[in-house]
Amino acid sequence: MSKVMHLNLRVDPTQYIPQIRQVPGYDYIHLVRQPKYMTDLSLLNEKVHYLDEIFSPKEFVNKNKISLLHAHHGQLGVLLLPFKEKTNLPLVTSIRGRDATLANQPVGYLDNMKMLFANGEEFYPVCQHLADRMISWGCPPEKIKVLYGGVDLTQYTYTPPNLNGTQNILSVGRLVEKKGHHVLMKAFKKLQSKYPHATLTIIGRGELHDELSSLATQLNLGDSFRLLQHLPKEQVREQMRNADLFCAASLEASNGDVEGIPNTLKEAMALGVPVISTNHAGIPELITHQKNGFLVAENNVDELALGLEFMLSHTTLWEAFTKNARKKVEQLFDAKKQLLLQASYYNELLGGKRHGKF
Repeated sequence: MSKVMHLNLRVDPTQYIPQIRQVPGYDYIHLVRQPKYMTDLSLLNEKVHYLDEIFSPKEFVNKNKISLLHAHHGQLGVLLLPFKEKTNLPLVTSIRGRDATLANQPVGYLDNMKMLFANGEEFYPVCQHLADRMISWGCPPEKIKVLYGGVDLTQYTYTPPNLNGTQNILSVGRLVEKKGHHVLMKAFKKLQSKYPHATLTIIGRGELHDELSSLATQLNLGDSFRLLQHLPKEQVREQMRNADLFCAASLEASNGDVEGIPNTLKEAMALGVPVISTNHAGIPELITHQKNGFLVAENNVDELALGLEFMLSHTTLWEAFTKNARKKVEQLFDAKKQLLLQASYYNELLGGKRHGKF
């Protein structure tokens, strides 16, 4: 069985663990930059190693019989370039969002990415939107293969939407600008007079926690609003199941940071929760307006409020939307299918490169 050495940002359950540890037909070495990025010790095993403790890349590759390098972020691909140079192994890099922008990147990031484009074998952006951005930066199109993030459909089973008259809106995501939580809260405020029993729950943690708490007070949202800290995955899933409407108000942040496609949207769609989101980044690759969800312009309070009102007042559309949504996720965002696709990408790349690595 061929073995892939993966380098990712940190080790926790949200960091695409299946794309590292569950690729069919491939064993793995899970590389982390330093021990401090090992944030979930339950995922620690004998296959986890630290990049800053590898003094001889060639010796490490030979000892572990590694065939391929996979960096799970643009800057990590740059970090592995010296490793590739010393081992002559093929290098693939996943592109996931901010790494396809210049948002909060170090000086020289674009030049480094162009060097990665020139020397890396393949690139796996998580949506076509990011692929197009990479091409505009100079990445050869023939090196790009879109690899959508998948949902474990055995954990997200479809249930028809709630039609019991409640109006519970849920949003899940880090408390950062690009998630658009502040826009959603302002849009929700516009609904309160017409839907006095509606609720809004946001689940996440991040740098904007205090700012969003203050905004809730300014808007006088009262008991209709809850801001919950980060919850375990199974509890988030339960919150989704109990929601009437899921909203991802994604937008391009003021520093240029963007999404790929939020996994939370895919998960809500898989569960059968009606969704509303924005025409941002790769989201239109997932949601087709008024077929499997509702889309509005990003960073537009009035348009999001109208979209929320449309969804809340047209519950007769929910079942058709959610059935179409589940079908879309099954077709393009099923984790099992995406892992098989990832394995096929590896197979194609290694077909002529299994021998003579050194």
